[in-house]
Amino acid sequence: MKVTEELLKEKKKTDLNFSDGIILPDGDYRPISKGGHLHRLMELLPQSEDEIWKLIPEDDSPLFWLIEKTGCVLTDYNNSLGMKMTAEQQRVFDAMRRHGFITDDYYDLTKQREKVRKEREEKSEK
Repeated sequence: MKVTEELLKEKKKTDLNFSDGIILPDGDYRPISKGGHLHRLMELLPQSEDEIWKLIPEDDSPLFWLIEKTGCVLTDYNNSLGMKMTAEQQRVFDAMRRHGFITDDYYDLTKQREKVRKEREEKSEK
């Protein structure tokens, strides 16, 4: 769903849970219907949920791993979480913030994910 000013004005009147969702790298917004952010992210990958669980390293956060793999930004009223945003994601994030669906609290996981990747590489070299 492409987020527009008109959509946000309408949703503000009718859907108080519209803040819970994900912003895809192309700026498409997908609200969370059931199952939470984790399951919404899994729906984006071609593998089954069981196969995805096997791919996630045991020493990693499943949510962080899925954010990195999908490139999505997770939105919630209190805060949002993702990697370095694309211009399209930033546009949607800013519009949702202006309309009061989300706060401007954004946790950028880019440095954390780089650290995890580096530690994993060093571990595999040993």
